[in-house]
Amino acid sequence: MTPLASLLALATIVALTAENGVVTAFSVNNGGKGKAPITSQSRSEFFTDVLAKGSAAFALGSTIAQRPALAADAASSDIKPKLTGISNEDLKRIITKDVVDNQFLVSADITREVYDESANFIDEIDTYPMQKWIVGTKRLFVAEKSRVSLVGDVDVKKDKIEFRFDEDLMFRIPLRPVVSLTGRVVLDRDPETGLITKYQEFWDQSVGDVLKTAKFN
Repeated sequence: MTPLASLLALATIVALTAENGVVTAFSVNNGGKGKAPITSQSRSEFFTDVLAKGSAAFALGSTIAQRPALAADAASSDIKPKLTGISNEDLKRIITKDVVDNQFLVSADITREVYDESANFIDEIDTYPMQKWIVGTKRLFVAEKSRVSLVGDVDVKKDKIEFRFDEDLMFRIPLRPVVSLTGRVVLDRDPETGLITKYQEFWDQSVGDVLKTAKFN
């Protein structure tokens, strides 16, 4: 989530193994060093693998759902004109609404008009084109059962936007696990158009600590 979301998925740097009945977590996104570095999996695919591998240790009695295929790029007719040259004040209002009302870190309901179509979305695993991030996020989280709170204010500058979040993420897999975490999001802007060109989230907690918060329904 989280952002992501968030963990954009708990999927990020974790792999689970069971040793003598004890579950341990280790980093897999460490620049190719150490155990099981992530390559090109989507966060949705990786998180599915993570839970599948750790299911015995967590006493999950059900089969992990099939990995959803990610949708193709959105049709150009579905994309509204971009809000180039938008003021900092108007952009702050839009981002605040997307975080608080639209819960976009778990719903992926962004105001697409303020994003460049080439924008990249980065989590702890990989970099995604915008449409892949949108579809993957919608399929990974149960938005109506998750919670995203804005912590403090949205800080908008000419070159970037920053805000902090606090969230509870419910994953769309058997037993509907929920994890909690806090962190921040940084959105880079094109100084000429004012559009967002990159989304990146950072977590305050280690993956191990996030895993300890897991609750199952």
